[in-house]
Amino acid sequence: MKEEYPSENLLKYDNYKEQFKRLNKAINNNFYLEAMFIAYAIMEDRLESILSYEGNEINSKNFVSINKKLQKVKRIAERKNSLPARYFSDSLIDEILEWKEKRNKLMHALMKQALTTEELCTTALQGKILARKLANKATSYRRVVERKNKGRFDI
Repeated sequence: MKEEYPSENLLKYDNYKEQFKRLNKAINNNFYLEAMFIAYAIMEDRLESILSYEGNEINSKNFVSINKKLQKVKRIAERKNSLPARYFSDSLIDEILEWKEKRNKLMHALMKQALTTEELCTTALQGKILARKLANKATSYRRVVERKNKGRFDI
């Protein structure tokens, strides 16, 4: 059974489906740089969503790096027994940070050194896995927060 979404959420949901299709298509067609770009964008957006549920709206007029977003999520998840702690472990945040560093090194090295297709492929696949993992955690977190806000504490 498909959950009912307000129109803005429905657009966002449709966009996510489309971006994950593009991510898969890019990987299947060996467009690994494009796949990394899409995975990175998905992660950034999911981090913004997580922060918005914690009252930390990201102003779209000001650039906020993915590092800062990850550090903010890590800080809110440090509170023991908190809702964010259940969904956003240090290991997940650290995996995303490590992947981001690897991706950035590849992007900056693109014209300076020989990169293997295998290296690009591996990084793109890791990005896809992490984007999916973060998206799933963010969705589960959103649902629990919404239930809690409606007074349903069966979390």
